[in-house]
Amino acid sequence: MMLPIRHTLMLLGTLISFTTSAETPNLTFSEVAPGVYCHQGEIADLFTTQTDPVANMTFIVGNDAVAVIDTGASQRTGEALLKGIRRITKLPITHVITTHVHPDHHFGNQAFIEEDPQFVAHTRYPGDFAAKVGYYMERLNSPWFTGTKPVAPTQLVETETVIDLGDRPLVLTAHDRAHTRHDLTVFDEKTGTLITGDLLFIDHTPTLDGSLIGWLNVTKQLEAMPYKRVIPGHGAVQTGPDAFKKQTRYLSSLAQEVRAAIQKNIDINTASETVLTSQSSEWKLFELFHPRNVIQAYKELEWE
Repeated sequence: MMLPIRHTLMLLGTLISFTTSAETPNLTFSEVAPGVYCHQGEIADLFTTQTDPVANMTFIVGNDAVAVIDTGASQRTGEALLKGIRRITKLPITHVITTHVHPDHHFGNQAFIEEDPQFVAHTRYPGDFAAKVGYYMERLNSPWFTGTKPVAPTQLVETETVIDLGDRPLVLTAHDRAHTRHDLTVFDEKTGTLITGDLLFIDHTPTLDGSLIGWLNVTKQLEAMPYKRVIPGHGAVQTGPDAFKKQTRYLSSLAQEVRAAIQKNIDINTASETVLTSQSSEWKLFELFHPRNVIQAYKELEWE
Protein backbone atom coordinates (compact mmCIF):
# COMPACT_ATOMS: atom_id res chain seq x y z
CA MET A 1 0.00 0.00 0.00
CA MET A 2 1.44 3.35 -1.03
CA LEU A 3 0.61 6.68 0.53
CA PRO A 4 -0.19 9.44 -1.97
CA ILE A 5 2.61 11.77 -0.93
CA ARG A 6 6.17 10.45 -0.67
CA HIS A 7 8.50 11.64 2.06
CA THR A 8 5.87 13.84 3.74
CA LEU A 9 7.42 15.74 6.62
CA MET A 10 5.31 16.50 9.65
CA LEU A 11 6.90 19.68 10.95
CA LEU A 12 5.84 20.30 14.50
CA GLY A 13 6.57 23.72 15.98
CA THR A 14 9.53 25.88 15.15
CA LEU A 15 12.56 23.69 14.55
CA ILE A 16 16.05 25.09 14.43
CA SER A 17 18.30 24.07 11.55
CA PHE A 18 20.27 20.89 12.07
CA THR A 19 23.87 21.05 13.21
CA THR A 20 26.68 20.90 10.69
CA SER A 21 27.90 17.56 9.42
CA ALA A 22 31.17 18.12 11.27
CA GLU A 23 29.22 17.55 14.50
CA THR A 24 27.87 14.21 13.37
CA PRO A 25 29.42 11.48 15.54
CA ASN A 26 31.05 8.30 14.29
CA LEU A 27 29.25 5.07 15.12
CA THR A 28 30.77 1.61 15.05
CA PHE A 29 29.00 -1.29 13.36
CA SER A 30 29.60 -5.01 13.86
CA GLU A 31 29.07 -7.40 10.96
CA VAL A 32 27.00 -9.94 12.87
CA ALA A 33 26.39 -12.06 9.74
CA PRO A 34 27.63 -11.69 6.15
CA GLY A 35 26.27 -8.37 4.93
CA VAL A 36 24.34 -7.67 8.15
CA TYR A 37 25.66 -4.76 10.22
CA CYS A 38 24.41 -3.67 13.63
CA HIS A 39 25.14 -0.86 16.06
CA GLN A 40 24.13 -1.70 19.63
CA GLY A 41 22.58 1.28 21.39
CA GLU A 42 23.18 2.26 25.00
CA ILE A 43 20.65 0.97 27.51
CA ALA A 44 19.27 4.28 28.72
CA ASP A 45 16.04 6.25 28.90
CA LEU A 46 15.69 8.30 25.73
CA PHE A 47 13.85 11.14 27.44
CA THR A 48 16.58 11.77 30.02
CA THR A 49 19.73 10.94 28.05
CA GLN A 50 21.67 13.77 26.45
CA THR A 51 22.76 11.64 23.49
CA ASP A 52 21.54 8.84 21.24
CA PRO A 53 21.28 6.06 20.03
CA VAL A 54 19.67 4.05 22.80
CA ALA A 55 18.14 1.49 20.41
CA ASN A 56 19.83 -0.93 18.03
CA MET A 57 20.22 0.05 14.38
CA THR A 58 20.78 -2.42 11.54
CA PHE A 59 21.49 -2.32 7.83
CA ILE A 60 21.64 -5.18 5.33
CA VAL A 61 23.65 -5.10 2.09
CA GLY A 62 22.51 -7.07 -0.95
CA ASN A 63 24.06 -7.29 -4.41
CA ASP A 64 22.08 -4.31 -5.68
CA ALA A 65 20.83 -2.29 -2.72
CA VAL A 66 20.75 -1.63 1.03
CA ALA A 67 17.91 -1.77 3.56
CA VAL A 68 18.09 0.05 6.89
CA ILE A 69 16.13 -1.14 9.91
CA ASP A 70 15.55 1.52 12.58
CA THR A 71 17.48 4.79 12.41
CA GLY A 72 17.71 6.10 15.96
CA ALA A 73 15.99 9.03 17.63
CA SER A 74 17.37 12.12 15.92
CA GLN A 75 18.59 13.53 12.65
CA ARG A 76 22.08 13.61 14.14
CA THR A 77 21.97 9.87 14.81
CA GLY A 78 20.50 9.22 11.37
CA GLU A 79 23.34 11.19 9.80
CA ALA A 80 25.84 9.09 11.75
CA LEU A 81 24.13 5.90 10.59
CA LEU A 82 24.21 7.04 6.97
CA LYS A 83 27.88 7.92 7.28
CA GLY A 84 28.57 4.46 8.70
CA ILE A 85 26.76 2.81 5.81
CA ARG A 86 28.73 4.82 3.27
CA ARG A 87 32.01 3.69 4.83
CA ILE A 88 31.01 0.14 3.87
CA THR A 89 29.04 0.46 0.63
CA LYS A 90 27.98 2.97 -2.02
CA LEU A 91 24.97 0.91 -3.12
CA PRO A 92 21.62 2.72 -3.16
CA ILE A 93 19.53 2.66 0.01
CA THR A 94 16.15 1.54 -1.26
CA HIS A 95 14.28 0.84 1.97
CA VAL A 96 14.26 2.41 5.43
CA ILE A 97 12.20 0.12 7.65
CA THR A 98 10.68 1.20 10.96
CA THR A 99 9.85 -1.59 13.39
CA HIS A 100 7.39 0.50 15.47
CA VAL A 101 6.48 4.06 16.42
CA HIS A 102 8.59 4.60 19.55
CA PRO A 103 10.87 7.56 18.81
CA ASP A 104 14.19 5.89 19.63
CA HIS A 105 13.70 3.75 16.52
CA HIS A 106 12.67 6.09 13.70
CA PHE A 107 13.40 9.78 14.23
CA GLY A 108 16.66 9.34 12.31
CA ASN A 109 14.65 8.69 9.11
CA GLN A 110 14.99 12.36 8.20
CA ALA A 111 18.67 11.85 7.34
CA PHE A 112 17.74 9.44 4.52
CA ILE A 113 15.29 11.56 2.52
CA GLU A 114 17.84 12.48 -0.16
CA GLU A 115 18.55 8.77 -0.67
CA ASP A 116 14.94 8.50 -1.98
CA PRO A 117 14.05 5.17 -0.31
CA GLN A 118 10.70 3.72 0.56
CA PHE A 119 9.96 4.42 4.23
CA VAL A 120 8.32 1.18 5.32
CA ALA A 121 6.12 0.51 8.37
CA HIS A 122 3.18 -1.53 9.68
CA THR A 123 -0.23 -0.66 8.26
CA ARG A 124 -1.39 0.57 11.69
CA TYR A 125 1.72 2.73 12.15
CA PRO A 126 0.40 5.98 10.58
CA GLY A 127 -2.48 6.37 13.04
CA ASP A 128 -0.28 5.92 16.10
CA PHE A 129 2.44 8.06 14.50
CA ALA A 130 -0.01 10.95 14.09
CA ALA A 131 -1.38 10.52 17.60
CA LYS A 132 1.93 10.33 19.45
CA VAL A 133 4.55 12.20 17.46
CA GLY A 134 3.70 15.62 18.92
CA TYR A 135 4.15 14.34 22.46
CA TYR A 136 7.46 12.74 21.56
CA MET A 137 8.75 15.91 19.93
CA GLU A 138 7.89 18.00 23.00
CA ARG A 139 9.84 15.68 25.27
CA LEU A 140 12.94 15.34 23.07
CA ASN A 141 14.27 18.77 23.95
CA SER A 142 17.98 18.30 24.65
CA PRO A 143 20.42 19.88 22.15
CA TRP A 144 21.09 16.45 20.65
CA PHE A 145 17.62 16.41 19.09
CA THR A 146 17.64 19.95 17.73
CA GLY A 147 16.40 20.06 14.16
CA THR A 148 14.88 16.57 14.17
CA LYS A 149 11.73 16.27 12.05
CA PRO A 150 9.62 13.11 11.89
CA VAL A 151 9.04 11.47 8.51
CA ALA A 152 5.82 9.73 7.54
CA PRO A 153 5.94 6.26 5.92
CA THR A 154 5.50 5.77 2.20
CA GLN A 155 4.95 2.00 2.10
CA LEU A 156 2.81 0.02 4.52
CA VAL A 157 2.85 -3.70 5.28
CA GLU A 158 -0.55 -5.21 6.08
CA THR A 159 0.44 -8.85 6.60
CA GLU A 160 3.69 -9.93 4.95
CA THR A 161 5.78 -8.71 2.05
CA VAL A 162 9.18 -9.57 0.58
CA ILE A 163 11.73 -7.08 -0.67
CA ASP A 164 14.82 -8.15 -2.62
CA LEU A 165 18.10 -6.28 -2.31
CA GLY A 166 19.69 -8.41 -5.04
CA ASP A 167 19.99 -12.10 -4.15
CA ARG A 168 18.94 -10.94 -0.69
CA PRO A 169 15.23 -11.44 0.06
CA LEU A 170 13.96 -9.88 3.27
CA VAL A 171 10.62 -11.01 4.69
CA LEU A 172 8.73 -8.19 6.41
CA THR A 173 5.94 -9.32 8.74
CA ALA A 174 3.28 -7.12 10.32
CA HIS A 175 2.25 -8.61 13.67
CA ASP A 176 -0.89 -8.50 15.75
CA ARG A 177 -0.96 -6.29 18.83
CA ALA A 178 1.99 -7.17 21.06
CA HIS A 179 4.74 -4.80 22.26
CA THR A 180 2.72 -2.14 20.36
CA ARG A 181 -0.20 -2.25 17.92
CA HIS A 182 2.13 -2.08 14.95
CA ASP A 183 5.22 -4.25 15.41
CA LEU A 184 7.09 -5.14 12.23
CA THR A 185 9.86 -7.73 11.99
CA VAL A 186 12.47 -8.34 9.29
CA PHE A 187 13.87 -11.78 8.46
CA ASP A 188 16.97 -12.09 6.29
CA GLU A 189 16.55 -15.51 4.74
CA LYS A 190 20.13 -15.68 3.45
CA THR A 191 21.74 -15.58 6.90
CA GLY A 192 18.84 -16.57 9.13
CA THR A 193 18.95 -13.21 10.89
CA LEU A 194 15.74 -12.02 12.56
CA ILE A 195 15.43 -8.31 13.42
CA THR A 196 12.65 -8.00 15.98
CA GLY A 197 12.57 -4.36 17.00
CA ASP A 198 11.20 -4.20 20.52
CA LEU A 199 9.47 -7.54 20.34
CA LEU A 200 12.66 -8.61 22.09
CA PHE A 201 14.55 -6.80 24.84
CA ILE A 202 17.87 -8.02 26.23
CA ASP A 203 18.91 -6.61 29.65
CA HIS A 204 16.67 -3.55 29.14
CA THR A 205 13.34 -4.02 30.95
CA PRO A 206 10.68 -4.87 28.36
CA THR A 207 8.17 -2.05 27.84
CA LEU A 208 4.51 -2.90 27.30
CA ASP A 209 2.57 -0.50 25.07
CA GLY A 210 0.22 -2.99 23.43
CA SER A 211 -1.08 -6.35 24.68
CA LEU A 212 0.64 -8.63 27.17
CA ILE A 213 -1.22 -11.72 25.95
CA GLY A 214 -0.64 -10.70 22.35
CA TRP A 215 3.08 -10.30 23.01
CA LEU A 216 3.33 -13.79 24.45
CA ASN A 217 1.48 -15.19 21.44
CA VAL A 218 3.66 -13.35 18.91
CA THR A 219 6.76 -14.52 20.77
CA LYS A 220 5.72 -18.13 20.18
CA GLN A 221 5.47 -17.38 16.45
CA LEU A 222 8.94 -15.82 16.43
CA GLU A 223 10.45 -18.70 18.39
CA ALA A 224 9.16 -21.10 15.72
CA MET A 225 11.03 -19.31 12.94
CA PRO A 226 14.23 -20.86 11.52
CA TYR A 227 16.47 -18.09 12.80
CA LYS A 228 20.16 -18.46 13.55
CA ARG A 229 20.50 -15.14 15.35
CA VAL A 230 18.21 -12.41 16.63
CA ILE A 231 18.91 -8.68 16.66
CA PRO A 232 16.72 -7.29 19.45
CA GLY A 233 15.46 -3.73 19.77
CA HIS A 234 17.75 -3.22 22.76
CA GLY A 235 20.71 -5.23 23.97
CA ALA A 236 23.14 -7.71 22.49
CA VAL A 237 22.60 -9.92 19.45
CA GLN A 238 21.39 -13.39 20.46
CA THR A 239 22.17 -16.80 19.00
CA GLY A 240 20.69 -20.20 19.78
CA PRO A 241 17.17 -21.34 20.67
CA ASP A 242 16.87 -19.47 23.98
CA ALA A 243 16.90 -15.91 22.63
CA PHE A 244 13.41 -15.16 23.98
CA LYS A 245 13.55 -17.28 27.14
CA LYS A 246 14.32 -14.61 29.74
CA GLN A 247 11.83 -12.11 28.36
CA THR A 248 9.13 -14.78 28.14
CA ARG A 249 9.68 -15.65 31.78
CA TYR A 250 9.24 -11.99 32.70
CA LEU A 251 6.08 -11.52 30.62
CA SER A 252 4.54 -14.81 31.77
CA SER A 253 5.29 -14.01 35.41
CA LEU A 254 3.85 -10.53 34.94
CA ALA A 255 0.59 -12.01 33.64
CA GLN A 256 0.42 -14.54 36.44
CA GLU A 257 1.07 -12.08 39.25
CA VAL A 258 -1.19 -9.36 37.87
CA ARG A 259 -4.04 -11.88 37.60
CA ALA A 260 -3.41 -12.88 41.21
CA ALA A 261 -3.49 -9.23 42.33
CA ILE A 262 -6.79 -8.69 40.51
CA GLN A 263 -8.31 -11.78 42.15
CA LYS A 264 -7.23 -10.46 45.56
CA ASN A 265 -8.82 -7.06 44.80
CA ILE A 266 -5.46 -5.30 45.08
CA ASP A 267 -5.89 -1.88 43.47
CA ILE A 268 -3.93 -0.95 40.37
CA ASN A 269 -1.64 1.58 42.07
CA THR A 270 -0.67 -0.81 44.84
CA ALA A 271 -0.12 -3.55 42.28
CA SER A 272 2.27 -1.31 40.33
CA GLU A 273 4.44 -1.03 43.44
CA THR A 274 4.34 -4.65 44.59
CA VAL A 275 3.86 -7.04 41.66
CA LEU A 276 6.91 -9.01 40.46
CA THR A 277 9.48 -6.86 42.26
CA SER A 278 11.50 -10.07 42.71
CA GLN A 279 12.88 -9.61 39.17
CA SER A 280 14.18 -6.09 39.75
CA SER A 281 17.82 -7.18 39.84
CA GLU A 282 17.55 -9.02 36.51
CA TRP A 283 16.74 -6.00 34.34
CA LYS A 284 18.06 -2.50 33.77
CA LEU A 285 15.73 0.51 34.06
CA PHE A 286 13.35 -1.71 36.03
CA GLU A 287 12.07 1.00 38.37
CA LEU A 288 11.30 3.24 35.41
CA PHE A 289 9.42 0.80 33.18
CA HIS A 290 8.16 -2.10 35.27
CA PRO A 291 5.45 -0.19 37.20
CA ARG A 292 4.06 1.04 33.86
CA ASN A 293 4.01 -2.53 32.59
CA VAL A 294 1.99 -3.63 35.62
CA ILE A 295 -0.55 -0.87 35.04
CA GLN A 296 -0.86 -1.70 31.34
CA ALA A 297 -1.24 -5.41 32.09
CA TYR A 298 -3.77 -4.75 34.86
CA LYS A 299 -5.98 -2.73 32.51
CA GLU A 300 -5.89 -5.57 30.00
CA LEU A 301 -6.34 -8.52 32.31
CA GLU A 302 -9.04 -7.16 34.62
CA TRP A 303 -11.51 -7.62 31.73
CA GLU A 304 -10.68 -11.27 31.03
